[in-house]
Amino acid sequence: MIKDKIEEKLKTQISSLYVEVINESPNHNVPDGAESHFKVIVVSNDFENMRPVQRHQLIYKALNEEMKLIHAIAIHPFTKIEWDKNNQSSSDSPDCLGGSE
Repeated sequence: MIKDKIEEKLKTQISSLYVEVINESPNHNVPDGAESHFKVIVVSNDFENMRPVQRHQLIYKALNEEMKLIHAIAIHPFTKIEWDKNNQSSSDSPDCLGGSE
């Protein structure tokens, strides 16, 4: 499953304190069982002193092969301090505008 591959790569390629991968495909106009839309939450102190774009680039680099297989990914990268300050939660993913009938 793509979700499992994403989770495994994030856990092994980024020094993370917390990783959550959510398959949001059922919320979109895709076939049943699709794995095409994901929300990724990564908490890592490696993100300290990184701009948001640098955090995203680090995650994209780790998921290079998986990015070829999916339609959309919502990335939510936090340091431990940011995660705790945010009550250990992230915002909802944006609505997908593609694939609608």
